[in-house]
Amino acid sequence: MALSYGAAMSDAVLLHVDEDGFFCLVAPDVYQGFVDEDWELEQLMTHFVGQMREGSLFVACPGPDDADEAVTVADDPPGAPVLREAVSVVNVGAGGLWLTDYTQLTMAAQFDDEAPTAAGAIRLPVQEGSQLVTLSQVAGSPRYVLTIRPVADDNREPLSAVPWFSL
Repeated sequence: MALSYGAAMSDAVLLHVDEDGFFCLVAPDVYQGFVDEDWELEQLMTHFVGQMREGSLFVACPGPDDADEAVTVADDPPGAPVLREAVSVVNVGAGGLWLTDYTQLTMAAQFDDEAPTAAGAIRLPVQEGSQLVTLSQVAGSPRYVLTIRPVADDNREPLSAVPWFSL
C-alpha cells in the first residue's frame, strides 16, 4: 500500500459506510464538485461517474442497509470469498485522499463554493500519485475491506455507473 506520514493504513482511524449507505473517497485537489443549484439524482450520479473517470473520486453504494458498517483497511486483498467489488483509480495530489460522505458531496454539487470535505472528513495516509482503490464486500466479518495501492497503468474499462447504486 502507498503509505506516507509514517503510518500504516491499518493504523488509520476506523472507516465506515456513511449514514446514506455510500462509501466516498475524494482527492480535493482535482475534484470538481459543482453540478447545479437544483441538481437531480441522475445528474449527480452522472457527475460522480465523470469525476471517477477523471480520477478525483471513488464512490460505491453498499446501500442503506449497510449504513455505518465498518470498513477494514488491509494491505492485501481479502482472504474471505468476495461477494462484490468496486474498483477505481484515484489520482492523489498534495491535498491527499479523504474519506468524505454523500451528504457533503451533495452540498458541493449544489453550491459552487462548498468543498467536498467537511469537519468530519478523514485524511488517509496515502502517497501522492495514481492509487488503485478497491472496496470488497466479503462473506464473513468484516463485511467490507478497503485496499489502496499504487498503480502505474490502469487497463480497466472506464466506469459507466456508480458501483452498486440502483434507483
